[in-house]
Amino acid sequence: MVNDDLKQEPARRVLQRDSPVAVYQQVAEVLTEEVNRLEPGARIPTEESLMEQYGISRTTIRKAIETLVSKGLLVRRQGKGTFVMAQRPVRMLNRLAPFMETFTAAGMKTVKGLIEYKWMEKDKSVPAKLVSADNLVLVIRRSYSSAGWPYAIAEIFIPSHIGRHISLADAEKNSIYQVIQDRTLKPLERAEITVTMQAPPDHLADALNVRGFPVVPRLERTTLGAHDEVLECTVTYFHPKGFEIRAEVATEA
Repeated sequence: MVNDDLKQEPARRVLQRDSPVAVYQQVAEVLTEEVNRLEPGARIPTEESLMEQYGISRTTIRKAIETLVSKGLLVRRQGKGTFVMAQRPVRMLNRLAPFMETFTAAGMKTVKGLIEYKWMEKDKSVPAKLVSADNLVLVIRRSYSSAGWPYAIAEIFIPSHIGRHISLADAEKNSIYQVIQDRTLKPLERAEITVTMQAPPDHLADALNVRGFPVVPRLERTTLGAHDEVLECTVTYFHPKGFEIRAEVATEA
């Protein structure tokens, strides 16, 4: 349902046509104030409704909305409308922790969905660090969304000697770290993480709502156990407007 909080008295009275500030920028400023009062995920009125409210052209309204989109305040969804951007969670890289903890720490209600659970032969799509003696890997694909907005999609690659202990039910319910520890009793020692910007994979672009983005953040994490045994490799693609990745470092003594 469209949020009616923007439907107040026509804002044309606050627009100054002779101002050195462009009309679309004035509208963007007014919209920003209104949008900041709305709940994350709320849908704003249509372009037609805003054109009538502000008494300006579609081109001007679109420029104003795009200004807010570029700032990460609004997001367009093809065929659905324009929505208030949900809260931006922060992924810290300082310790090994389940991905869902990122959303919990931000106080967000997040939906974790299982996209795929399958076995496949190792190919170029599998991170090179993952070694599987029989050339088979278990692939688990998960989506993370909040308020209907997709934040990230993770592709988890697991060598066969570990994957054979992980059932579909495990993949649906628990974090991969919890599953590995519970099913194999293998300790998680450390992880190697690489963050790059890459073109979104075609098979994930629609699910992540990044069709048209030239690049998106890509985080590759290789989790190592005792004697540097590779336990899993996870490649996570993030929506560029919906996530922050941070790390804390200390100076050398």
